[in-house]
Amino acid sequence: MDAMRVSFCLTVGFLIYFVQSSRSEENVSFGKAATQSSDHGIRLNASRAVDGCLNRELRNSGCCSHTDPRDLKEAWWQVDLGSLSTISYITIYHRSDFDSRSRFAGYQLYMSNTTDWSLGVLCYEDRSNTKAQVQMVVTHQCPYVAQYVTIYIYRGNPKRYVWYESRAILELCEVQVFGCPIDKHGNGTCDQTCSDNCYGGNCDASTGQCFYCPSEMRGSMCDLDCSSNCKDRVCDKDSGYCEECIPGKYGNSCEQDCTSNCKDGVCAKDTSHCYKCIPGKYGNSCGQDCSSNCKDGVCVKDTGHCDGCILGKRGDICELDCPVNCQDSKCAQHTGYCSACITGRHGDFCLNTCPNNCLDNTCEKNNGQCLGCTSGKYGANCDLDCSEHCNNSVCMQISGQCKECVAAKYGSTCEQNCPPDCKDNVCSINEGKCLHCTTGRYGETCTFTCPVTCKEFMCDQQTGQCLDCYPGKYGVVCGADCPVTCQDNICNKDNGECLTIGTDNRLIVIAVLAVICGLMLVVFITLEICLFRKIRNKKGSSHKNVEPCDPDRTYTTLSGSQEVHPNVYEMIDTK
Repeated sequence: MDAMRVSFCLTVGFLIYFVQSSRSEENVSFGKAATQSSDHGIRLNASRAVDGCLNRELRNSGCCSHTDPRDLKEAWWQVDLGSLSTISYITIYHRSDFDSRSRFAGYQLYMSNTTDWSLGVLCYEDRSNTKAQVQMVVTHQCPYVAQYVTIYIYRGNPKRYVWYESRAILELCEVQVFGCPIDKHGNGTCDQTCSDNCYGGNCDASTGQCFYCPSEMRGSMCDLDCSSNCKDRVCDKDSGYCEECIPGKYGNSCEQDCTSNCKDGVCAKDTSHCYKCIPGKYGNSCGQDCSSNCKDGVCVKDTGHCDGCILGKRGDICELDCPVNCQDSKCAQHTGYCSACITGRHGDFCLNTCPNNCLDNTCEKNNGQCLGCTSGKYGANCDLDCSEHCNNSVCMQISGQCKECVAAKYGSTCEQNCPPDCKDNVCSINEGKCLHCTTGRYGETCTFTCPVTCKEFMCDQQTGQCLDCYPGKYGVVCGADCPVTCQDNICNKDNGECLTIGTDNRLIVIAVLAVICGLMLVVFITLEICLFRKIRNKKGSSHKNVEPCDPDRTYTTLSGSQEVHPNVYEMIDTK
């Protein structure tokens, strides 16, 4: 079996070499390092798909790779070309000894510069609608510069089609990547160098034509200049058509002039239609005039409808007049509704007359309700009469309540009488409480009588307490007598303290003070006598005991009739 495989591979290798020698590019994947997501045995590893063997019988040839068939959601196979290469096309050979189209269906082909193919370019994705459409030997044009080529299978949940194999399995017998090393092309050995004009030095491996051109250049060999009318001198590599034009130009090569009515001279490259028009113009090429009634001469480019109207006009092109009763001739452009009405009118078009009794003949524009009423009237239309008891016949417009009442009346419509004892017949409009009471009365409605002891029969309206008392009286109702010692019998109303003390009372106070002073003088003299006797007895007697000196216990009064021995004063004088 191995001898047969060697013989077959030599034969196939010779055929590959012969075919390649007749082509301008080579199989740059042959013999390169390959890996895959898993191996279904060592004989079915990834390198089998780049060994040059085109035998598609997986079971007996030993020429194919196979990933693990267990229930996996994804499988991949990848070859490293060793360096960046200019790829022209890729041919894939799938196994033929088993109908595995349901396994191969939905595969994706990626080109990348790293092993992470998700960062590269998706060259092809199989979207066959039926199993019969899946090709088992297929060639894809992939003109990219890359180092890694990856084939990827994913089986999500749910699958794209029910006929898809539920497991992700790859069975590849050969993957040929035709191209040349970067910057090379042609003659099977890729020995020719790409033109210096090619951007990045990359060109097609077969033809040597540049993939991309530097800025401002075009052509298959990037040897032609882009038109100077191209914006930033950028044009299509093959056709030379400008991507965009400089202002004022249009056409594939931007060789034609935009109309002068285009704002800023800018128009569409392909149609020459102006993006915007100068003031007063409209239309694709801005060749039509806006209505003279357009505000500031401005209208919509596509329709010619005015953006706004001059004063007194309305309509799409402002050809209609605003209603005559619009204040200042202002109305909405499209509906014709007045912004406001002249005095005495209301309604969308100000055709209706305000009610007769509206103050200053003014009313709401929308509903015609009066903004205020003339004297004596109330209601939305001022058609109701205020109460005759309202002061000056003035009442609230909506409720009809009086703002003030005539004398002696209260209530929302001033129909009730104030209490009879309110001073000047005045009471609060809502509750009927007296603002002040007549003399001798108190309470919210002045129904209570002040105490007769109050001076001039006057008391506090809230508490009934006297405001002042007659002489000789004090207290909240002046029921207590002032002290007799108060001058003119006058004392503090609240606590009864005398405001001043009378003259006779002052004499009594002086007398009391004199008695107190006299008593103190007698005590002093008595003490002096006792002291004198003690001194005399010490000098005139040999007795050791001294007779005690006691005050005269017969002393009973401090009156002027008390007897005093004359020698007392003599002893005081001799001292």
